Parts: sequence; C-alpha cells; structure tokens
Amino acid sequence: MNPVFLRLLIVGGLTLFAVAGVLLFEVILTPITILSFGRTPQGQVTGWIGLAVILLVFGYPIRKRTQQNRRWPHRWLQIHMVAGVVGPLIIILHAGVLHMHAVVPILAMVAMGIVALSGLIGQHVHYLAFRTLYTKRHELVGQGVIPEEVETRLLDTAAREKMFRVWQMIHAPMTLLFIALVALHVIGALYFGGLYSP
Repeated sequence: MNPVFLRLLIVGGLTLFAVAGVLLFEVILTPITILSFGRTPQGQVTGWIGLAVILLVFGYPIRKRTQQNRRWPHRWLQIHMVAGVVGPLIIILHAGVLHMHAVVPILAMVAMGIVALSGLIGQHVHYLAFRTLYTKRHELVGQGVIPEEVETRLLDTAAREKMFRVWQMIHAPMTLLFIALVALHVIGALYFGGLYSP
C-alpha cells in the first residue's frame, strides 16, 4: 500500500474514531434530564476551554506574519495542528448531539467542521510537498548535480507544489466565518442565558 494513502487512511480513521468517542462521552455525561451536557455548568466550561484551545490555533499565522525575517515557526505550526484537532473535539463534547437547537451554533459547527477538515487536508498537502522535495533533492544529489543547480531545480518544483495549496482558498475564509459565528454564539448565549442557563 502507498505510504501516503496509508497515512491518509490512518488520519481519517483516527479522526472519525475521535469524533465518535467524544459524542459517546457527551451522551454519557448528559444527565437524565431535559438539559444536554452543553447547557450544564460543566458543559459551558467545556465550551470555554474548547474556545481557548481553538484560539491557540491563531498563534501560528500571527507569528508567521509578524516575524517574517526570522526562522519558520515550526513549533507554532505543531501547536496549530494539535489545537486545530483537539479544540474542535472539545467543542463537539460541549455541543453534543442534543445542543443543536439554534441556527448560529449549527452554522458554527458546520464551519468548524469545514475548517478542521480543510486543515487536515492542508497538513496532508504540506506532507506531500515536503516528501516530494526531499525525494527530489536526494535524487539530484545522487546524480551528482552541483548544490546551486539542486537549489534551482528545487525552486521550480516548489513553485509547482504551491498550486496544490488551493485548499487555503477554503481554509482561510471559512476560518473567518467560523470566528464570526462563534462570536455571535457566545454573545447570544451570554445575552439570553448568562453564564449558566438551566
């Protein structure tokens, strides 16, 4: 089996397993009442924690844009990817399956799902691009090509790989839409129910 396809299969399977596990956990946590877990004090705290984790995601793009002359913020990219998976899982726990009672939270969940999915696709695209460049570099060095020529040829390859980053055309605008919907959800929840609404 192709290692790239295997990696995609593993990531997809683990993602589905994690979402199913979180939803099952939410069902277990939901008391035997009319309230879903997300409307309990613990559920609301879970929502705030999920929002805090999701806000960590923005450390990477901010760092990348504000410190362009420095090294690539590799650690922030790792935080971006982990928080981009863990944050939505916490939000799914907060929302659960019974919390979908209003349009704004439903739209926010859909936008969050699209952002998370496009992020996973983007991570896969980056992996493919780096793998291609790594393989190409070793092939060129193995053929005895001088280092300057290797870099020139790799720049051409890198320029072609950028075409695969079309996913950002979905990821960035959906992120902005998600943030706007989350803001509306939080404002509405605080206005209509306060910090705890039984």
